[in-house]
Amino acid sequence: MRSQSESGCRRAAQAGLRRWAAWLWGTGASQLVEFAFVFPLLLVLVVGIADFGSAYNLKQKLNNAAREGARIAIDQPTADLSQTNPLTVQAIAEAVVNYLNGENVDTSLIDLAQPCAADPALRIWAYCQSGTSDQLLVIERNFIVTGPSGLMVSTRVTLNYPYSWSFSQIIRLMVPSASYSDSFTISSDAVMENFT
Repeated sequence: MRSQSESGCRRAAQAGLRRWAAWLWGTGASQLVEFAFVFPLLLVLVVGIADFGSAYNLKQKLNNAAREGARIAIDQPTADLSQTNPLTVQAIAEAVVNYLNGENVDTSLIDLAQPCAADPALRIWAYCQSGTSDQLLVIERNFIVTGPSGLMVSTRVTLNYPYSWSFSQIIRLMVPSASYSDSFTISSDAVMENFT
């Protein structure tokens, strides 16, 4: 009796294995294998699109912040520009930072306490990243532009903002030996003619 039940169990197990093997070699398993090959490429594509979109959005915010700083600058007087840290330049820098704060951009990188580089003779002031010499915000109050009516004294506001890629981390998961930069600098500037 026992031998018949054992042989019945053995036949059932073999039939189950045959069904399992048929399923593995069927279309369901091939779709899983195809998905396993395609998923990393899909992940890279989606993260790349998201990263590019985020960088483009940040670039637009920097463009608008530089324009806002230039708009504020053209109405500022030039009487205090012989100082190392003039109040008019400080007002321009604060306007840029306030705009970026309003757009939810991290401005803790920009140290507004004191310009890290100032040249009152050339009327250029730079604000650096805290603890480094990386110039993130540069304000030039004596920027000369050639226009239709001749030379125009203008103000140029330049922003250089570090952007960190997520893409490089995803690539390293797939190809550990890949060497992609973790970050790069997005730059923007705006120039407007001084009224005063």
